[in-house]
Amino acid sequence: MKHLAHRFFRSKLPILILIMTVGIFSYIGFHYLNPTRAKELITGVAETKPDSLTSNIPPSVKELSTQDESYILIDPQTTKILKSNNADRQRAPASTTKLLTGLIALKTLQETDIVRVGPEVNIEGSQLGLSPGAEISVQDLLTALYVHSSNDAAAALAVKISGSIPAFAEEMNKYAASLGCQHSHFMNPHGMPDPEHYTTANDLAKISSVFLKNESLMKYVKKPRAQIQWKDARGVLHKAEFENTNRLLGNYPGDEGLKTGTTTEAAQCLVSFVTRPDGDLLLVLLGSKNRYDDTIKLLDEGWAAQRSEAALRELAKDPQSLILSPGIF
Repeated sequence: MKHLAHRFFRSKLPILILIMTVGIFSYIGFHYLNPTRAKELITGVAETKPDSLTSNIPPSVKELSTQDESYILIDPQTTKILKSNNADRQRAPASTTKLLTGLIALKTLQETDIVRVGPEVNIEGSQLGLSPGAEISVQDLLTALYVHSSNDAAAALAVKISGSIPAFAEEMNKYAASLGCQHSHFMNPHGMPDPEHYTTANDLAKISSVFLKNESLMKYVKKPRAQIQWKDARGVLHKAEFENTNRLLGNYPGDEGLKTGTTTEAAQCLVSFVTRPDGDLLLVLLGSKNRYDDTIKLLDEGWAAQRSEAALRELAKDPQSLILSPGIF
């Protein structure tokens, strides 16, 4: 009798596993995911809704500081786009431009190189305080570029590399095109307003994805604060200490920086890279009225989706473990 019962149980085990797996998937989907998303994951069919005035607006946009802003949220490990809005709209990028500037700088310069600056450092906006004739290392220029967002540091790097700002801009446009940026045009290395200086969230994400792979540059954007030094034309040593312009560093779990940007034309911009045990997220946000609140909302939504899908994938790999795991029920 025991032998017959054992054979019966073994023959029915696959069916029991299937029933229990579907039950668990349904429970996780409907209790931990947005109900619509859970249904899509389980059935594989996206739910359609009646047309309305806001039906084409991603749900997150309604809760952000403005529906006019552009953003794209990406899983940089797979390059999968998780969420986007106005991602191909051309707009001013402000100092997020400096992500491209640094990539070009380290193609030509060594961090130990010394740069003697000229009149190009007489520029508006955020400044380190360089004056013509000053000498400073490329390392300190990059630190100023990414921690303090110094426009004079960007100009100094550009002229050192190409001899002039217009010549460097040509290099920027060639390099951006090589990365697949089809809707961008750059006029300077710092992002100060110019009608012909623009990009898109999608294009900037392509630039940022390459930046993430550059360990030499990533060490600068991760710094919460830094000390910078240089000598003026008379040989007098100057030192300055700055905190990173990115307020999410040290405040949002897993944030490893990238770049802020702010001008009247561009509004508030922020490129963010966050890494956690659940995975990585890259967010490009342009044209915001409250970049930090908007970024946190979008990243939180991204993490919620990442965790839920990761849980479903793990269950799908080994459904029998649901029965064998002690205390599962």
